[in-house]
This record gives sequence, structure tokens and C-alpha cells, in this order.
Amino acid sequence: MSQGTKAALEEHRSGLERRANVIRSRLLRTVDALDHRRNQIQEIGHHAKRLALPVAAAFVGVVVLTAGAALGVRALFRQRRERRIEYRLSKALAPLRREKRQPLWQEVLRKVALTAFGILASELSKRGARVLLVGRAERPLLGR
Repeated sequence: MSQGTKAALEEHRSGLERRANVIRSRLLRTVDALDHRRNQIQEIGHHAKRLALPVAAAFVGVVVLTAGAALGVRALFRQRRERRIEYRLSKALAPLRREKRQPLWQEVLRKVALTAFGILASELSKRGARVLLVGRAERPLLGR
């Protein structure tokens, strides 16, 4: 091999080594960044587990307080309403205002009549459709 060929090969080899070093350093930086992110995620998970119980307890406390306040306000309004004279009077007169129900025989008669009218309407519509279809079948088509 000539001296020029050896120098060209040496230069090519050193260029490849430089390129491999650059790629290797990029890969190491990427691995370091991924390791750093993994550590951050583990730390966040640790904090979340540590804070889960106090957050859940606070949420349950807020729900219980809200429900208690709502029930208290409802009871207060009911108590105020029951003290009013209009409410007491309407409660006393409620049995006198009941609607009278129809006798059983009238209700049965109404249901039987509605059923009969429904059947009659169904049969009339069937017969009308049959007459309409048969009448068209008997008429010759125009142009034939």
C-alpha cells in the first residue's frame, strides 16, 4: 500500500471514530435524561401516595359538611313552613279536598269501550286497504 492510501484510510478511520464518539455522547445524554425523568416520576409517585389519604379525608369531610349543611337548611325551612298558619290550615282541610274516584264498573266499562273501538278501527283500516289493493289490481294499466 502506498503512503497516500494509508493516510486516507487513517483519516477515514479517525472521522468514523469522531462520529462514533459524537453518537455515543448523544446516546449517553439521552440515557441520562431518561434516567432523570424516571427519578422525577418515582418522586412524584411517592408524593402522590403519601398525600392520597389526607386528600381523600378532606374530600370526605367536605362532602359530609355539605350534606349536613343542606339537611340543616332543609330542616330549618320545613320548620318555618310548618309554623305558618296557611300550612296548618291546608293540612287540616286536606282530607276534605280529596278527589272522588270513579266506581269500578264505570272504569271497566270505559276500558272495554276503548278496546272495542280500537279493534273496530283496526278492522276497518284492514278492509279499506284490501279494497284499495284489489281495486287497483282489477283496473287495467293505461297504455296496455
